[in-house]
Amino acid sequence: MAAFGVHFGTCSACLAVYRDGKTDIVANDLGDRVTPCVVAFTDHDQSVGAAAKQGVIRNASNTVRYVKRLLGHKFSSTVVQDVVEKSPVKIVEKDGVPVYEVSHMGKTKQVSMTCIAETIYRKMLETAQSHGGRGIQDAVLTVPVGFTPEQRNAISDAAHKAGFNILRVVSEAAAAVLAYDLGQLNHAENSTVLVYRFGGTSTEATMIKVENGLYRVCASFTDPNFGADEYTRVLCDYLVTEFKRQFRCDVRENKRAMIKLWLAAEVCKHTMSNLGNAHCTIDSLHDGIDYHQTISRARFESLCSSLLQQNTRIIDQCLSESNLQKEDINKVILCGGGSKVPILQKAISDCLPGAELLNSIPADEVIAIGAAKEAAILVGKEIEELKEHENYLEAKCLSKSIYVKCVGQTCHSDSDCSSHQCCSSNGGSMLLHVLRATTAATCVSKSGVNEQCPLNGAPSGFVHSCGCQPNLVCYVRPSGMMPSFGRCITHEQHQKELEWVRNNPWVYMLP
Repeated sequence: MAAFGVHFGTCSACLAVYRDGKTDIVANDLGDRVTPCVVAFTDHDQSVGAAAKQGVIRNASNTVRYVKRLLGHKFSSTVVQDVVEKSPVKIVEKDGVPVYEVSHMGKTKQVSMTCIAETIYRKMLETAQSHGGRGIQDAVLTVPVGFTPEQRNAISDAAHKAGFNILRVVSEAAAAVLAYDLGQLNHAENSTVLVYRFGGTSTEATMIKVENGLYRVCASFTDPNFGADEYTRVLCDYLVTEFKRQFRCDVRENKRAMIKLWLAAEVCKHTMSNLGNAHCTIDSLHDGIDYHQTISRARFESLCSSLLQQNTRIIDQCLSESNLQKEDINKVILCGGGSKVPILQKAISDCLPGAELLNSIPADEVIAIGAAKEAAILVGKEIEELKEHENYLEAKCLSKSIYVKCVGQTCHSDSDCSSHQCCSSNGGSMLLHVLRATTAATCVSKSGVNEQCPLNGAPSGFVHSCGCQPNLVCYVRPSGMMPSFGRCITHEQHQKELEWVRNNPWVYMLP
């Protein structure tokens, strides 16, 4: 059984597969483990990925980038208006939503944001099928914690039209936690995890509580205007200054030359994440001048030192919103290609000295790995360490964090059952499954569903038991069930649900 996890980021996309008991990244046709989220239109064809990104030098006005930022937004939103002012591709309004206006095959064409995302997802599906997964379209998608329902739906529609069978849409933070199996192999593990995503155009810090194998978002803070591109900009400015010092001419006057320099700066930045220095070589950069420059990691780190305060400021803001202290954080997970920079990792370690830094999985692959593990659970993977309580009845998954209690107790009389609004005449183990879209619950036992057992007023997202014998409590994890389900409840929602439990003492919740 195989299943895929797809991470569609602002700058790049990554595809992971679960097969034969292990999870791995699927490389594209060029052998790259990540694919640029870039689509280019020319007079002859349409290109996606690295080919489209390289063509931006000559075809900037028809090369679409950063489409994820605009998905699900109205044209009048401030996010769209900010992009309209800076985008080299013309963006116009159509039926209240933004669309790109490009020149394709000699004609002016309007392309929607969903259509661009669909093209990228179709490229990822081709990569998946080339890996030997022909005929397998099951996938789990990831989105940021702060995505609105409209944005989530836009992502889902694009992937569905591309050919994926969407098993679930999960949050990127939950997928990152699952990638390291936190709380999965040991349900007694309780920890506070900071998921720090440093993407190309934005930065997000999310605080997640791992309790008894369940994930709950305590707080999340996002800076949509600060990302790894700021590090690239600093390096690009340095190269411009060096070029002007050597050749006495300003390369900023040449837009095509600036694009070349930006792409070269990106390559140097990635190189210095692993090596001590990088070589920038650009043929005919400006006025026929070939530019060669060597940059050391020490020089790069000195240029970026002023940006580190903004990175740590986002962590402080997230701590403030979650009402936690730095000492409360046990683990830090880094994700996003920008977090590969060594000086950034050191700055985060210094900011949170008591936390364990988890970076054994490449930062730009960790979210896709977690999504693939979720997909594997949903299609029924066979991992011995995760197989527990096989004899219990399967229950339908919820999309929110849940608490489960199993009671193996026969009610002694109808009056005992009615006092708890629950009944079980067969004496078997039972689960009360609260449906997501209603406040009613379903009493499920080994003999079937008891239709006469409503739990009116129960908060959506909980699973309760009748509580006839409170000391018989155990955690049940039916086959195909995952505690986090990607969508985690907010701190405010959690407090409301706790208040409801206090007012109904017969309802038990796992600690």
